[in-house]
Amino acid sequence: MSLPPTPEKRAASVRAALARGDLLGAYDEVVRRGDTADPDLNYLEVLTLARLGDTERGLKLYDNYRLGEMGGVDPLSLKARLLKDQAFDGPTPNRERLLEACVLYARIHRTTKSSYPAINAATLAKIAGRPRLANFLARHVVDETAPERRSGYFSLATLAEALAVLGDVDGARDALVRAMQAPDADVGARSTTVLQLQRLIAAQGDDHGMESLLELIEPPKVAMFCGNIFIGGEELEAGLADKMRKVIADEDVGFAYGALASGSDILIAELLLERGAEVHVVLPFAEADFLEQSVAPAGESWVARYHAIAARASSMTFASNMSYVGEMAQFAYGSKVTMGMARLRARQLHAEAIQLVIVEERGDRTLSGSDVSAWRETGGRSEVVIAPALTRPVMPPPPPKSEVERGVYGLMFTDYPGFSKLDERALPLFWEDVMVRAARTLEGHGDVIRQGNTWGDAIFAVFQDAPAAAAAALDLCEELKKVDCKALGVREGTAMRIALHYGPTYSGYDPVTKRTTYYGSEVSRAARIEPVTPSGAVYVTEPFAAVLEMAKNHPFDCNYVGKIALPKGYGIYPLYRLTRPATA
Repeated sequence: MSLPPTPEKRAASVRAALARGDLLGAYDEVVRRGDTADPDLNYLEVLTLARLGDTERGLKLYDNYRLGEMGGVDPLSLKARLLKDQAFDGPTPNRERLLEACVLYARIHRTTKSSYPAINAATLAKIAGRPRLANFLARHVVDETAPERRSGYFSLATLAEALAVLGDVDGARDALVRAMQAPDADVGARSTTVLQLQRLIAAQGDDHGMESLLELIEPPKVAMFCGNIFIGGEELEAGLADKMRKVIADEDVGFAYGALASGSDILIAELLLERGAEVHVVLPFAEADFLEQSVAPAGESWVARYHAIAARASSMTFASNMSYVGEMAQFAYGSKVTMGMARLRARQLHAEAIQLVIVEERGDRTLSGSDVSAWRETGGRSEVVIAPALTRPVMPPPPPKSEVERGVYGLMFTDYPGFSKLDERALPLFWEDVMVRAARTLEGHGDVIRQGNTWGDAIFAVFQDAPAAAAAALDLCEELKKVDCKALGVREGTAMRIALHYGPTYSGYDPVTKRTTYYGSEVSRAARIEPVTPSGAVYVTEPFAAVLEMAKNHPFDCNYVGKIALPKGYGIYPLYRLTRPATA
């Protein structure tokens, strides 16, 4: 049995993941440390949370870990960064919080003489409407080191930001061009600069052409790839490959998500790997069934290519672990999850998400054509390579289709911690103060609830879609925080644990309750998440977070909490914490 890595090696792994823009991988690595004895790893955990956008949890852990006592510009500035992010957690910046972060950055600058807190203070002063202070601090940064003596991404990007604050866009552009040539101009570094400039532009407008600065440093794009299944000769593939290779290069795609069906999927994935992009495979259902339905019919050479890509892929995810039951809706569900995962990654990197497609001209009447429509209808941009008439493989017959009704729904499970230990005399109060309160809350969402049921303290509800489930869950969470814990005899702060999943389920008549019921492996999966959810929180699966990301203008945040082992040996799954921004 190998020994766990030393704190130094683990910290190096976390920093490498942050550098390549793998924020989820960085978080998974840092929380594996088991204890919180190492200050540097504690700092990296909070830094990762900040980059993931989980400001509330980051601030809490910053104080819990007493990171301010570490000293040094980075740990000290992290608190100011979290306050800065909190100021932007709304439709308009919170000026009071902006100035609070600005003052803290300025104080750190006076103590450390570092230009990093100085430029942050300058930018915040500019956004908060304090131009004289902004110009004073920015000029100090510019004068600190002559441009020709600067090297390294962060030094040059800091110079560029200071010049942008001073209105010298040409000088900022020159500095960014040099910054992009630095060896440490990695994805993680560029993402933070992009966010800073986006905020500055949003506050003061683009009268001086500052948008052009973003084009210089924008992170590689994130793509969802798809297309028609086909079999074809070398000439056909070569022609399609030349066109798609140019698209991938022109769009600077660095990360991609998709399935690996024969034809378009596999060809695009090979081209992405050829370019050095990260490829994340997302299958709609069990791998063996996917191979049988979508790869093997095209021949053994395609199966070999599938396995070669899978071996080099950065990850493989299953939208559902269920078998293929003969429904095209399973493929559509997998595509929707894949699209959402691409957009989640793009949001983390402050990058653009696009769609890469190879499709026949008649493709709008195929499943891939539907994927293009779904992407565009939700504001996405598709880069489509039109193929000549394609030859399809002879597809195997699907498994016998069940006559039982199926659909794709939002699934909610809740539980009240400590219910089984309540004094018998407290049970009527629990029923009135908790369950009746819960019922009234859910009644407000009655038009989107397909089914609701209770078992003691537990609630199971089925919703028409993910946004409806998210809204109901958060309303329920907030309402049940009002319960009188002291009267119930439970620890102060005890509240419902709520878990959400989105997936395909069966529905049918329950002869016992004489009502419609919903069941299936995805219902079981949802039920396993609730026990690992903290009291008073809403946890959601990755498919739920991805599908929610595909909804237009939804007022929710999904913050990654890590890969968590589910009870009863159900496996390890990535989970997210669902919240509303403070002003939503």
